[in-house]
Amino acid sequence: MSDSPPEEPRENRPARRDRHFVQDADLHLPERRPCPLDRVSDPFAVRPAVTAQRRVVVGDRTPPAPRILVVPAEEPLDDAPKGVAAIDRDLLLDELVGATPLYRPAPTRRPARTDGFPWLLLSICVASLTILLLFWRESDSPRFCFAPGCMARAGVAPAEVVTAPGPLPTAPGQHSVLGPPTMSAQQIDRVLAQWGSPATGTGASWVALGARYGIDPVYALAFFVHESGAGTAPGWAGLKSGGGTTHNVGNIICAGYPTCYGRFRDYGSWEEGIEDWYRLIAVEYVGGRGVHTVEEIIPIYAPSVENNVPAYVETVNRLVAEWRASGAR
Repeated sequence: MSDSPPEEPRENRPARRDRHFVQDADLHLPERRPCPLDRVSDPFAVRPAVTAQRRVVVGDRTPPAPRILVVPAEEPLDDAPKGVAAIDRDLLLDELVGATPLYRPAPTRRPARTDGFPWLLLSICVASLTILLLFWRESDSPRFCFAPGCMARAGVAPAEVVTAPGPLPTAPGQHSVLGPPTMSAQQIDRVLAQWGSPATGTGASWVALGARYGIDPVYALAFFVHESGAGTAPGWAGLKSGGGTTHNVGNIICAGYPTCYGRFRDYGSWEEGIEDWYRLIAVEYVGGRGVHTVEEIIPIYAPSVENNVPAYVETVNRLVAEWRASGAR
């Protein structure tokens, strides 16, 4: 057995303090010296919000109500510079009112005026009208034709024959189509018969119409032979599928003619086709352009864009010379 005294019950034992939980008050620490960093404020420290209430006087903070200047709605806007009296009046009005108008109705402006006459627009209209009249004169129809050679062979149909204003000079080496007939109706029929032309028997029409328009029919016949082989060329555009023809002795472009077959005019008889060729040369070339020789007519009648002009001129002059020399025997 031990001689040590018996232990006290746990509940009667005095409470022990752990050394890790010793309060600062229980410790006798030396007094802390002030540190210079204590005066420096921490920028990241959270400061308590200032809850001090300030007295706000509503009357001191509320701006005075602006005075409204009513401007009459019917006041016109004058763009002209104001005189001295008008400027002084406006300044005085601003000082008396002491406020900027909050509402000003939209002023009524005068419509824009055109100071000058529209010469540019007038020039464009005149130029357009001139071009329109030129094309109308060339085609003699509401429908315009721009195909190669179309303007050259587009005939005109006036009520009466237009001839040259006076005798036209003939340049050396050129051959004029003007003059009385140098071939008879019988001679023309013999030439047509030699070619096997479907127009055989129309010699009298060639002579009578040539005398009426002042053109030697020998040249009309030469154009007919060169253009279509007197109506017998296999590739002639005047041949129709049913075996008939357009009676177009000069391959005149349609250009708005009432009846056409493809690009070319379609006549009801040989007399109509012959007369239209005479009319074309007399009105469009002799009367309109002042040209009357084979050398002047063919470059316009059959342009080089689709024809051999020198060969055309040479063929017409050669045929005319042969027929005149032989009398078309």
